[in-house]
Amino acid sequence: WHAGQTSPATKVNTMLSLPDWPAWALNTFIGLAAFTSCIGLLQMVRDSRDQTAGNSSGEEKPSGSTLPAFRAFQRQYLTVYAIIMMADWFQGTNMYTLYMSYGVNISALFLTGFLSGAIFAGPIGIYIDKYGRRLSCIVYLVLEIIINICEHFNNFPVLLTSRILGGVSTCILFTGFESWMVAEHRKKGFPDGWVADTFGKASFINGLSAIIAGILAQVAADTLGEIGPFQAAIALTALALCFVIFWPENYGSSGNGEDTSMKEAAWKLIRTDRKALMLGSVNALFEGSMYSFVFMWVPTMLGVLKGSSLPTGLVFASMMTCISLGGLLFSPAMLLSFAKAEHLGVACFLVGALALLVPVFFNDVTSVLGAFLVFETCVGIFQPCGGVLRSKVIPDNLQGSVMNMFRIPLNSLVVVGTMLTDFYPARFVFAIISVWMLIGACLQIAVISALAKKDENKKE
Repeated sequence: WHAGQTSPATKVNTMLSLPDWPAWALNTFIGLAAFTSCIGLLQMVRDSRDQTAGNSSGEEKPSGSTLPAFRAFQRQYLTVYAIIMMADWFQGTNMYTLYMSYGVNISALFLTGFLSGAIFAGPIGIYIDKYGRRLSCIVYLVLEIIINICEHFNNFPVLLTSRILGGVSTCILFTGFESWMVAEHRKKGFPDGWVADTFGKASFINGLSAIIAGILAQVAADTLGEIGPFQAAIALTALALCFVIFWPENYGSSGNGEDTSMKEAAWKLIRTDRKALMLGSVNALFEGSMYSFVFMWVPTMLGVLKGSSLPTGLVFASMMTCISLGGLLFSPAMLLSFAKAEHLGVACFLVGALALLVPVFFNDVTSVLGAFLVFETCVGIFQPCGGVLRSKVIPDNLQGSVMNMFRIPLNSLVVVGTMLTDFYPARFVFAIISVWMLIGACLQIAVISALAKKDENKKE
């Protein structure tokens, strides 16, 4: 081989060699993976025992003659969900470090993405319901391919364009797919209570996809540079597209409703239904806190490590293991057998607020990483909680419209949190986010009260 060139054998050996990851990060991941596996086995044993004994504790546990059809529907949705979330996490693991390597204004790019999401959230929700949920999912996948191609260029205007498109695609990701699933679930005649099983599995799969993405992204970044994970995301997104094009279409309306009438219907629900208003505010506060955390965790960990290397993908994989753990804990065989979804939501807010207060008072790796892992476990539990409650409160024909309306305050909160990091130390910002979580806990209690009144009215 010519001087300066690397032989194929050397490249293969480099890819197959064990990465030089710090022991604390590797041990954390292995310990969490083992514990989560034990919880998963425990859930399987409990499910098997309940089915054998025939003592299903409620309609939340799927059973009966329609179970095979329901499982087939779950596989159809969750297969795509796993792929798109893995592609999304491939980007999330290294976006901060990619922009850092480019030497661009990271804060401006992140702010642009969230501002874009806030500006376009309302119209996007209406178009999701009007023109079809499957079509919106296809649009999302095409946008993601374009976005990841843009990330290859160290050109600020191009990167800025990718963030604008990213704000649009994020709105579709977290409303279009869920709206399609809930509407299709009801169209097929499955009991409403069974949707909790799908949301719980989705939360577990989300975490599992993120774990795999975190590990593979670390390997891809070590081998191909910071752009490697984005190249993998393009391939996964194209794969998901091959599945989604065969989904049946469903709409929030007849498909030919006026945009203004759908918008008015969504706003009327928010204004007149206290449950919808409170639930939307709760989701905005939790997810706004979560996305602010996503922006802050890498620089915070770099700060507590005091110059030591941060294996971003491996730490990310550990946090995502906690999301999988939360999804397992939420299942009907675990926490749902002791408490309703709305009550679990309160616990997530309170525990999450305490976890985010830790970096306010502590500056060591063990305390800060431990707090971050606890917070991500709360995220894993709250995500299916929110999904179940949205399916109860928001009508099928307005799912996309109403959910996206509340992405406006959600993205506004993230913009505030991101801007605060430019002017105040991280400890102050974490304190602010903790206050948001406590406010969310109060609103979640209000949601419980509103749902209780609804149940009382039904009994009367």
